[in-house]
Amino acid sequence: MREEKILVVDSDVTVRRLIWKCLQPTGILIYQSDSVENTLDIMTRVDFQLFLLDSNLEHEKDGYHLVQMIRQLDPVTPIIFITEENKTEEIILGLESGADYYITKPFNPEILKAQILTTLDRQENILKLKMLPKKTEVVLGDFRVDKTNYQLYQKGEQVKLSAKEFQLLTFFLENPNQVITKEEIYHRIWNGKMTDNNTLTVFINHLRNKIEKNPQKPQYLQTIWGVGYRFNPEILEKDVN
Repeated sequence: MREEKILVVDSDVTVRRLIWKCLQPTGILIYQSDSVENTLDIMTRVDFQLFLLDSNLEHEKDGYHLVQMIRQLDPVTPIIFITEENKTEEIILGLESGADYYITKPFNPEILKAQILTTLDRQENILKLKMLPKKTEVVLGDFRVDKTNYQLYQKGEQVKLSAKEFQLLTFFLENPNQVITKEEIYHRIWNGKMTDNNTLTVFINHLRNKIEKNPQKPQYLQTIWGVGYRFNPEILEKDVN
């Protein structure tokens, strides 16, 4: 049995009962409201995993305003709009107000149920992924990167890098043995800002001076002429320029 809490907001008690009857066997806890004021009051006391909102409550367009209010209090919980409006502009207004999905009345209760369960499952998976510990260390070949302390170790020896050099080498280590274009590097490390054509070359040379035995014949950080660079985390038997 499920244990999620959802809030159904609709001025029509018949619709609220229909939704309750449809979902009650699943174990979902169903709260009900018929106005903006009641909804905001309930939200101060209960944390919900999903909102079902009608676009027209006591006054026309109240539902659209309520979506915006909910989004200010809770930016991430899914919202499904249920409304009699089926015009394109109304659908767009609902989505732009902050709703995630749009279902028009009259609706098939089983289809609505399937949409609700799918949405709840997807939201649960997203939250689980966010709870997973982020990878704070990259170990590859001769290198180990400590992202927490911004430190690089090569064959067990610490190598001092500037902040930008650290970002650049970490990016290479996370994409080993791949040809990475200069445009990709600028986009990732410099947020797409191409300061000048020599900026990347200067940083590549700095890195080579710190990690290569012979920077003039790099074995780790290779130039792919006319394209970009490729990073090999382990020394190759043959020098590659």
